[in-house]
Amino acid sequence: DGYEHKFIRNIVEEISRKIRCLPLPNTDYPVGLESRVSKVISLLEMNSSDRVHMIGIHGIGGIGKTTLALAVYNLIADNFESVCFLENVKENSNKYGLVHLQNILLCKILEKEGFQIVGVIEGTSKIQQRFCQKKVLLVLDDVDDSKQLQAIAGKPDWFGPGSRVIITTRDTHLLKKHRVEKTHEVASLNKAESFQLLIKKAFENDDVSPGYADVLNRAITYASGHPLALEIIGSNLFGKEVEVWESALGQFEKHLDNKIYKILK
Repeated sequence: DGYEHKFIRNIVEEISRKIRCLPLPNTDYPVGLESRVSKVISLLEMNSSDRVHMIGIHGIGGIGKTTLALAVYNLIADNFESVCFLENVKENSNKYGLVHLQNILLCKILEKEGFQIVGVIEGTSKIQQRFCQKKVLLVLDDVDDSKQLQAIAGKPDWFGPGSRVIITTRDTHLLKKHRVEKTHEVASLNKAESFQLLIKKAFENDDVSPGYADVLNRAITYASGHPLALEIIGSNLFGKEVEVWESALGQFEKHLDNKIYKILK
């Protein structure tokens, strides 16, 4: 019912939005991800379109917060007018400043180049003015300071009805301070999931010699369900003999791998 040109325009806009929302690259081995994604989706209440939902994803470093946020983002991005996955907020904020992040956000959501915000206050004002009527999906990845949230997603009413804001952080107090009531803690992988991830990283298939059983169990016990530790062990020992595994695990148990240490620190 109605004019044909309006019907055609609606089709073009719908397809254009789907093309713009191409999935972002994520992990090659989504072990244990499906159940975790379902829990986060339930917090987002995707059937609700009358208000803005802010949720938090928290957990220790390397536990898979970004991987989970990316999976959720890719799954629901088609439902929004504009989307933005703002990665490494802590690192980029420290390197380039909050104004840099505000400029990126404005360019991405409004699909325009050349925003030149010169101060955080100006950027905050622009975000409130330009986003309050838009249905937005915004992911703020690895936030570690309340100033970052205040500058980019200060309050739910900065965004249009139906918007969703997902915040990943190691700091649960930061979420409480920002009045984020719905949160999901990313748990460690269980033994079966740990085994599956380690096998994928170390052998790339499930055809593993029984001679590796002891070293695999030893590696899983050492990693304690920590995905980053499992991935690093598996990658470092890819295609290696059992004797090399035993020697390497002895070193791991004496001295924590630098990559794991930096993330946990």
